[in-house]
Amino acid sequence: MMQITQLDALTFVGSQISVSDLDELKRLNVKTIIVARPERETPDQPTISAIRDAAEALGITVHQIPVVPGNISDADVRAFDAITSKSAHPVFAYCRSGMRATSLWALRAAKHGRSPDEILRVGHAAGFDLTAVLARHATNAA
Repeated sequence: MMQITQLDALTFVGSQISVSDLDELKRLNVKTIIVARPERETPDQPTISAIRDAAEALGITVHQIPVVPGNISDADVRAFDAITSKSAHPVFAYCRSGMRATSLWALRAAKHGRSPDEILRVGHAAGFDLTAVLARHATNAA
């Protein structure tokens, strides 16, 4: 069953989806999907091409940022920023649990001046502790 959380007016995040979840994303008016996990990370995940083909048939664009668990790179954050800046909204980003997708959102939000307290509050409401993510941002910004 798909889990989806709205982080801000333009961004939803969630855990792994299946092709059958795309109709619900279409109902939510999602225009862009970001897959924040590598292909074949686990044997049970649908292929990116299966998600892309089904989504594009519904008018939803799909991008992939193959984020390695526990190792979000600066390039991953730049890619997320570029996609979310240039793509049609709302955007739905997902990974296995939703943590990588939420972390990408948090690092982008911090880069664009959102307060750490607000980012932590939104993350907590979504079920994620973003303290370590924001500590990384503070270290990189220093």
